Amino acid sequence: MFSSMLRLPVGVLVLSLCMGLGTSAATIAVAITSLAGEAIASHPSLATVPYGLQFLALMASAVPLTTLMGRVGRKPVNILASLFGVGAGVVSALAVGLGSFVLLCVGHMMLGIFLAGLASLRFAAIDRSPSDLREMAISLALFGGVLAGFLGPTLARSAGLVFPFEGFIAPYLMMGAVCGLVAVILLLLPFPNDAETVQQAQAAKKAARAEGRQVGAVVLSKPLFWFAVVSGAVGYGVMTLLMVASSLEMQAQNFPFEVNTYMIQAHVLAMFAPSLFSGVLVRWLRRDRFIFIGMMLMVGAAVTALFAPALWAFLVALVLLGLGWNFLYVGGGIMVASLAAPAEKLRAQGVNDMIVSSFSAVAALSSGACLVIFGWQGLQIFALIVVVPLVVFGVFVRFGGVPTPDVRFGGVPTPDADSESS
Repeated sequence: MFSSMLRLPVGVLVLSLCMGLGTSAATIAVAITSLAGEAIASHPSLATVPYGLQFLALMASAVPLTTLMGRVGRKPVNILASLFGVGAGVVSALAVGLGSFVLLCVGHMMLGIFLAGLASLRFAAIDRSPSDLREMAISLALFGGVLAGFLGPTLARSAGLVFPFEGFIAPYLMMGAVCGLVAVILLLLPFPNDAETVQQAQAAKKAARAEGRQVGAVVLSKPLFWFAVVSGAVGYGVMTLLMVASSLEMQAQNFPFEVNTYMIQAHVLAMFAPSLFSGVLVRWLRRDRFIFIGMMLMVGAAVTALFAPALWAFLVALVLLGLGWNFLYVGGGIMVASLAAPAEKLRAQGVNDMIVSSFSAVAALSSGACLVIFGWQGLQIFALIVVVPLVVFGVFVRFGGVPTPDVRFGGVPTPDADSESS
């Protein structure tokens, strides 16, 4: 495993650092958004609306960002997205200072655009890696999130030492500063394959026009692609639903804010720490079985959460939730990258991120309301019900034998791939 890591370009490590810093900014938002929203919203059920709008913005911007990358390359688009993150911190801090719930929603929508650009960096890591190290590249890029597990909650707790403001203003300003650091790093980092990415996208458009058809991606017609997308989407949606509700439930049970941040810290570490070896696990277990383990971890998280308000139940459930997210998100992302040919990769990546973020948006928007209406126990039962269709879909696409794409053919499964055995 470590010998393979040494073969990865330095740029992949830098992208991992950027994803870690960017996720740290997102972790700050996780720790404070529902609490800040509850403080200035007209009703407690609206507390998670800014967080939900954040994912709606991510969903709405995913495809436009990848389309723009097909014209100018990844680097300028990712820098632009990072600047939206800087603005998100400033606008959200101003919203808290003024007590404006609408302005807080705007700030989190700007953060959603930043996160859409950040998510695309995992595919940028694949672009600059040897074809036999794609699994390792995407998992290592996500491993940067371990930094967020340590740094994000710490920055949220200590932001007042840097920015002398009360309440949640200082953490939001810290969030914007971290996004600014990501922009600086991306500005200094070369993107050697940008020209090739643009050429491939433009060639796909010309070929479609010459044939008299609309620009599209062949991969979008494959059930395996949609299984990969739905796996990541359900994983992200269930994770968001329970994670956001956990912050509100712990506050309702009178746990201090510091305890809340430590629980989120453990959750974020569980989300990203497995990425150090998940690339190896994907090759060993195969993608479909790796994803199935993620489903079972999600089930375990919901069952364990039923034992709350015990503090251990919150901790174990959030850890299992993070692990399940990693297996579903990494497994789905690797499968999407493997199934798409080079000329259609940007469109496939954009569609994937748009659908994943739509599930997250619905979960975040409804989390607070569902907690008020159904209670903590009912929320866990709902999460269990959501995972069942994914299992059925997995069986539909031949769950025990998803073909492994052959890298020699641009990630397209070879004719004999379907006969691959365990």
